[in-house]
Amino acid sequence: MLLKDNIKKLMDNFEEGDALALSEIKDECQNIIQQFAGDPLHEVLGSVPAYIQICARIPSIQTQCVELVKKIITGVEEYQQANEEDKKKALKQIKRQVNKLQSIVEKNNKDLTTLPKPQEQQKEEAKGYTLEDFSHLVDDYKLLQQFFSEATEHLDSAQFVLLELEHDSTNKELINTVFRNFHTIKGSASFLGVKNIEEISHAMEDIFATIRDGKMILTRELVDVIFYGIETLRTVLDIMQSYDFKAEEIKKSFTTVNVFPYIALLKKILQEYQYKKIGEILQEEGKLTPVQLQTVLEKQKETDKKFGEIVTEERLVEHDDLLAALQKQQKLKTKIKKIGYVKVSNEKLNSLIDYVGELVINQSMLKQEIEKNRGSLSISERTLSQADMITSAIKDLVLSMGMVPIEEIFNKLRVVARNTAQELHKTVFIEVHGEETELDRNVIETIYDPLMHIIRNAIDHGIESPEERVKAGKDKVGRIVLSAEHKGSGIEIVITDDGRGIDIHKVLDKAIAMQLVKKEDVTKLTEKDIYNFMFLPGFSTSDNVTAVSGRGVGLDVVKKSLEQIHGRVEIHSEPGKYTRFIIKLPLTLAIIEGFVTIVGNNKYVFPFNSIEEILVFNKNILQRQENARESILYHREMHIPVIFAHEIFKEDYKERDDDRLLSLIFAFDQAKYCVVVDSILGKQEIVVKSLGTMLNEYDYFSGGTIFGDGSIGFVVDLQGFIDAVK
Repeated sequence: MLLKDNIKKLMDNFEEGDALALSEIKDECQNIIQQFAGDPLHEVLGSVPAYIQICARIPSIQTQCVELVKKIITGVEEYQQANEEDKKKALKQIKRQVNKLQSIVEKNNKDLTTLPKPQEQQKEEAKGYTLEDFSHLVDDYKLLQQFFSEATEHLDSAQFVLLELEHDSTNKELINTVFRNFHTIKGSASFLGVKNIEEISHAMEDIFATIRDGKMILTRELVDVIFYGIETLRTVLDIMQSYDFKAEEIKKSFTTVNVFPYIALLKKILQEYQYKKIGEILQEEGKLTPVQLQTVLEKQKETDKKFGEIVTEERLVEHDDLLAALQKQQKLKTKIKKIGYVKVSNEKLNSLIDYVGELVINQSMLKQEIEKNRGSLSISERTLSQADMITSAIKDLVLSMGMVPIEEIFNKLRVVARNTAQELHKTVFIEVHGEETELDRNVIETIYDPLMHIIRNAIDHGIESPEERVKAGKDKVGRIVLSAEHKGSGIEIVITDDGRGIDIHKVLDKAIAMQLVKKEDVTKLTEKDIYNFMFLPGFSTSDNVTAVSGRGVGLDVVKKSLEQIHGRVEIHSEPGKYTRFIIKLPLTLAIIEGFVTIVGNNKYVFPFNSIEEILVFNKNILQRQENARESILYHREMHIPVIFAHEIFKEDYKERDDDRLLSLIFAFDQAKYCVVVDSILGKQEIVVKSLGTMLNEYDYFSGGTIFGDGSIGFVVDLQGFIDAVK
């Protein structure tokens, strides 16, 4: 409830001589003023209550509201000091101002719903700093160089101490050491006008101040977040060094580096993972006023009594309210307790997942048995439903046990990027998004090497030297954006650099020289075909062999590693602007949602998330272009290529009597395909099993599965299937 509503209600119920009600009005004002003391407008508006500070952002009503609230506050103070006759006048005046205020605010209610956002929030949404933010950056080579050296020393110290804190997280001396490191960096950065370093180190200092005060526990996960921040600070310091501490150039570069997601993460941690004192909780719930809280705290200094004892003895808080506040505090404490872990070997976890897979198969078999013998079995629907629910819950729990955040790998890649950039005398800033995205631990173990190769290649081949970037009108500091997000039933990892891009002509020349394609066939190749040459063993367009790359053993490793986990990689690039690698991975390797079909004499499972619709049509509506083997279907104002699954799977084709075809419409790689099958069994959860080495030559299978009736099916890899058609 806004202050205007509180005052209005209190004034309506006010009776002359009611000192308690008057005190409540004053307390309400003080409470709101205290809550908004951190508002940037507070310095301008003094003790104007909170909702007027909000209204002040609307120029049309600012002056009126500010004046009215000042009159209300003055009126309350005059009422307290007035004699009986003057009290009536003061009271009428207060009520008149409250009514005016309510009228203005309600009249402008529409404007209030579209208020401009606070400056900090606007800046965060704009994703970066402006030159104005660094207007106070000192233009002094020696001072900036000295700051670089001192800040680097403090970061080294903090990093070393953090390693010890991982094993002794309650050591107050070590916590204070890290706090002082970030506090010193913040102070120096503030003095020199290095705003981004100041704000990062300030946020990190706040975390350690909270830990030091016993309101937060330093977990291993939080240590990882702090290490991430240290690497971010190092990168910003490297930018200063790369511009030889020239202030004007540093300012321009700083505007391209976005550190706000990290600062926002630290703020979120502060908000969600610390617990509050009893007095703060009671004040938040309106059981204590700020004045009462301060009085109790002063009394607590003079005695050994606990806070709860004093407030109950003074009858400021009911016993039940105090108990509720204690329970709330306990919940907040529980929320931030260290999570207990039991280490389990990967082999045991994989075995558990296999057993759950068998349980799912067994459940499917049980369902089929019941369907066949429904008349003779006395099992109830409720029993079957419960068994189904329990199996699904166990399956979800076990699969979640095998899921881990990608954050750990992203943090390692930041270090790889920094070391590679230093080795090649470049400065590169890595921006990370979606690090909380979870992946199957088996996938996580496999993708580190591919991602490392791509990052190193991006810095070596993609990001130009500082001199080249300046000539091209770019910032000296290279930028790589690393992101992960859920897409359908899989994960998409994207690595984008703002470097020189890929020269298609150079790739083609190399492909022709290696006799991978004939010169006369070049015009038939798509952009995707050309980029695919880069994934072949021994293929490299680099003229020089370096310690990082140039031997042609990078991208082929990427492709092979991803194929092991049924992933795939795509490249998009624009010369002189960017190169983007898009890696698509399955969410889990154990159980998927599949669509079961029959082609010939066997069952084939297609990924359910790629199917757009099931379509039955007459064979005679198919079109065929001249000199083309493929048939085309015109559907929903689109020409869609038709693929007969039996041709790919080498199955016998069964002609239907009515000349009608049953098909699935797939959306894949920004294109649509119509796949003709013999019959459809429907959607089902599929336990993916390895096919071993027997069917390695068939790239269009990602695995096999066993159905409830004991029959075997093949899980189709859509990328391999489309490639086989081509």
